[in-house]
Amino acid sequence: MTLSLEERVRIIEDREEISRLRVKYTLFNDGGFNGLSTHHDINALMDLFAPDAIWEGPASTRTARGIDEIRQLMIDFQATPFVIHNVMNPIIDVNGDAATGNWHAIIVISHASEAAWMFGNYEEEYVRLDGKWKFKSVRYVSAVQAPYAEGWGKLVAQ
Repeated sequence: MTLSLEERVRIIEDREEISRLRVKYTLFNDGGFNGLSTHHDINALMDLFAPDAIWEGPASTRTARGIDEIRQLMIDFQATPFVIHNVMNPIIDVNGDAATGNWHAIIVISHASEAAWMFGNYEEEYVRLDGKWKFKSVRYVSAVQAPYAEGWGKLVAQ
């Protein structure tokens, strides 16, 4: 089936809006360094999620279901004094008012006086609600987490 020009443009616009949704997530979640006034902006972050959304991280974190649990999880994450998410290489597939996305992630983080590298993928589902794209589910799949000083090379080579 061949899509019309209008349908193809709509898909491109949807992918761009979903990319902006992902960037806003990192902006409102990151912080701990000079120049970022939106560090852990919980209210702005919650506006990005559907009411029944699910957030799932690696085994070291709990799964949060629904806005209230996700809000509490993000409040708990505020204890992390420094974090920067770098997300890249998106694959976004749009199907009407639903979409999926996969992003590579490099995350630098400091917690409990220890700095670390985190590498993995975000596997996401999105839904269009009232004309806006929202996260339906966010799942972070960790590939490697390594102390900053030691790097990841030895862990990956094993």
